[in-house]
Amino acid sequence: MVGGYWGKILEVDLTNQKIKTRDIPESVYKMFLGGTGLAAYIMYTEIPAGADPLGPDNIFIFSTGPWQGGSAVLGSGRFSACAKSPLTGIFGESLGGGYNAEEFKKTGFDAVVVKGKSEKPVYVFISDGKAEIKDASHMWGKLDAYQTEDAIKKELNDDKIQVAPIGQAAENLVRYAGLICNYGHGCAGRTGMGAVMGSKKLKALAFRGTKRVSIARPDELAQLRKEATEDAKKADFTKANREEGQAMAVIPREENGLLPIKNFLESRWIEGAKKIGSAGGEFNTVLKPKPEPCSNCIMGCHRRVTIKEPAKYAMDSYGPEYETLAMIGSDCLIDNLLAINKANELCNRYSMDTIEFGGVCAFAMEAYEKGFIKKEELGYELKWGDGDAMLRLLEDIAHRRGEIPRLLGEGVRPAGEKLGCPDLAMHVNGAVVPAHDPRAFMSMAVETATSMKGASHLHGFPEAIELGVPFPEAGPELSKPMDPHDTKLKGLAAAKYQDRMAVANSLVFCFFYEFSGYTFTRMTNITNAITGWDMTPQDLLKVGERIVTLMNLFNIKHGLVPERDYWLPKRFFTPRTAGGAAGLVPPLKEMREEYFKVKGWPNGIPSEEKIKELGLDNIVKL
Repeated sequence: MVGGYWGKILEVDLTNQKIKTRDIPESVYKMFLGGTGLAAYIMYTEIPAGADPLGPDNIFIFSTGPWQGGSAVLGSGRFSACAKSPLTGIFGESLGGGYNAEEFKKTGFDAVVVKGKSEKPVYVFISDGKAEIKDASHMWGKLDAYQTEDAIKKELNDDKIQVAPIGQAAENLVRYAGLICNYGHGCAGRTGMGAVMGSKKLKALAFRGTKRVSIARPDELAQLRKEATEDAKKADFTKANREEGQAMAVIPREENGLLPIKNFLESRWIEGAKKIGSAGGEFNTVLKPKPEPCSNCIMGCHRRVTIKEPAKYAMDSYGPEYETLAMIGSDCLIDNLLAINKANELCNRYSMDTIEFGGVCAFAMEAYEKGFIKKEELGYELKWGDGDAMLRLLEDIAHRRGEIPRLLGEGVRPAGEKLGCPDLAMHVNGAVVPAHDPRAFMSMAVETATSMKGASHLHGFPEAIELGVPFPEAGPELSKPMDPHDTKLKGLAAAKYQDRMAVANSLVFCFFYEFSGYTFTRMTNITNAITGWDMTPQDLLKVGERIVTLMNLFNIKHGLVPERDYWLPKRFFTPRTAGGAAGLVPPLKEMREEYFKVKGWPNGIPSEEKIKELGLDNIVKL
């Protein structure tokens, strides 16, 4: 078998309580790599059109790629979790870190595919070439995600077991419940992958492995790894990320207009940003965080935090990063860092996505202010900036207490429609717009609108080229940094960075290292040394294009209409009045048209020629 892969995936049928091993040929890996790419292939071919995301026809896939289980390359401690999303109804994908990816890959499988639905709660324990379905009835409805990890390690009498559990929000089918691993260290939050597990009565996946996957050219990999590690250690981003964490982005993002403020209504929040950010703000002083890296990482952007007083904010796990600080903080005008930190911990325990919850809370606060939600319906006031009210709402949503919190647990799109205020719901295809205002960086307007999984900053992150990380392997137009406010070639940038990110999410590796010396050429060379292939960077980029195209075809198969649905909420067509993005409005129609043209998708639909060019004609019915 080719290096970096076992050539085997595990298939668990929860309806029939059966487990089998499936062989995956090298040709499939060469077309889709692993991670999200492998998941896209399985999902497109095996999930029927119209399948209920919370029904037995949906498939949940936990997947790794060639970089896990043997390469020890920095940034390789990542996994992909995919299924049809219960939040959006289209392609669902979330990436997580922590320690699960390495442990799972060492069990001797590249992915686990979970089908059907169990009658009673279960967890699946996977170890060195085998798996068991075990009863979890004693955990269901009683244990949060952290407690579930403890219980499984105790039950199996092995502290080295790594666990991917769900908490109460996922059990209760909150549609944006995530997969929160390693006590909040490895969070695959977005698009409701935890809710899919909950619908299948799957309380956890647990892993224990001792195998090491083969490397095709170990000496070459060792040299490449040495050079990459030296460069990463010297990089300014590595040092800043380690010392300040992702909270360092809050203050500069407030200045350049990227930070969401008051459900994207306001333009500036200078003092608030200082209260919740690091690198000139109060984050490190108040929370006293300690860096704790994922497997195969030297950055440690996850921050260990312990708070003892006041008691209502007490916690001991992992603190919030940029997206959480922005969505639960500035987007809700909450500058109480201890309340945001506590909300982050509770979301992790209940396995609820902090980005989505922050967007839901901001929507609810605006709906309350404008009279669409009333105090007597909710039972308490929900005013802008009230951290304690936010925490109460979080508890109510996670436990599905009350009519309004239950509705909010469905997501902002159905909540806006039911309450009669759809224009207050900042979402694309049901997923809330994350903490990157698309008016500030023009490439991100295209990225946010055309993300295959609903609004996301990490389906492509073309913002990188506007922050000074170009992509010369994708052509001369992308070989130097771009002005964030210039609209030229932003459709091209969005298209190519999506392909690039699809590669990263299929290898699977942490894109933060792209800011610390990992060029796309370096990624290609490392992949070749692991696998034994001889791809060029352009070959590898074509793999990314194939994956993104198949994700789009999955969406179309499940009812999405590209020209109608790949769009932004109308609030983003009103300019900010101050700050770094003042006066800017994205010319989305023109930029999206360029994006579709680059992709070879007339009106957003992949052409027959493009499908054949990418070798998808044997998979997709033309």
